[in-house]
Amino acid sequence: MMELLATVISTAFFVTVIRTTTPLLLATLGGLIADLSGALNVALEGQMLVGALTSVIVSVYAPWYVAVLAGLTAGALLGLVMAVFALRLKADIIVIGFAINIMASGGTVFALALATGGDKGTSINLASKAIPSLDLSFLGGIPGIGSFLAAMLSGSSVLSWLAAFLVFAVWYFLYRMPWGLWLRGVGEYSAAPEAAGIPINAVRAWSLVVSGALAGLGGAQLAMFNYVGFTRDMTAGRGFIALGAVLLGARHPVGAMLAALLFGAFEGLAVVIPGLFANAPAELIRMIPFVVTILALVLFSYRAQRALKLKGASQS
Repeated sequence: MMELLATVISTAFFVTVIRTTTPLLLATLGGLIADLSGALNVALEGQMLVGALTSVIVSVYAPWYVAVLAGLTAGALLGLVMAVFALRLKADIIVIGFAINIMASGGTVFALALATGGDKGTSINLASKAIPSLDLSFLGGIPGIGSFLAAMLSGSSVLSWLAAFLVFAVWYFLYRMPWGLWLRGVGEYSAAPEAAGIPINAVRAWSLVVSGALAGLGGAQLAMFNYVGFTRDMTAGRGFIALGAVLLGARHPVGAMLAALLFGAFEGLAVVIPGLFANAPAELIRMIPFVVTILALVLFSYRAQRALKLKGASQS
């Protein structure tokens, strides 16, 4: 137990948590934007998966930043597909989301086999590139806490810092800009912004595109930094965990970040526990993030029901 405690409070575990949290946080921000517009994006899993494979394949022939943009674009295109079917063709958005997830699971295996010459499991035969990590060792020159800061902040990818910035950017957009007010208004009560002349379908369409782009960016981080390469179904439910993080975070950017950090910490524990306890069942450890997701959804449901009861009591 002391070994576990020492591991959890170490700088190495902090770096691991940041690594595991980054793709989850990017997908969570995407899910938050779509959810606030009233267009629930359950295709985050598939968008992450397609973004991951796209970025890996493109990185073989182009610089890493082009590959990251390709993964982002692939997710955005899937978001556009959702918008066309849900908003123009009036299909059920939940069904569309699950269809994209199923298509991504099988389609990525097929595309991987074409790209690798038959390998349907991993991209080990592809010389893919990695996203560089930022070297902040110069912080070690700061008196007192320099070495601690250098150990804590060095080694994270460029996208980890971008994700941290995006939390502030999304908050500023939602609560300090008129377009953010439009988006929240469309999600909360679409009749009012529609009466004011705001194109609600356009707002929801753009929110789905941006949501898909952020999920694709999370997939690029997963396949080009957390694991350098693509493996079949490597997202492993992270898109669904991101939806749980949106709800646990009370549909707020800062809350979503804290929820993503919580899930990232549990995923980090699933990484380090096998090294500390050899007899710990691997399957049980992998269940940790999903158990926390279920508990988060139960907590959100309880909180929502309690809020409705209090609202009903105050009106009566």
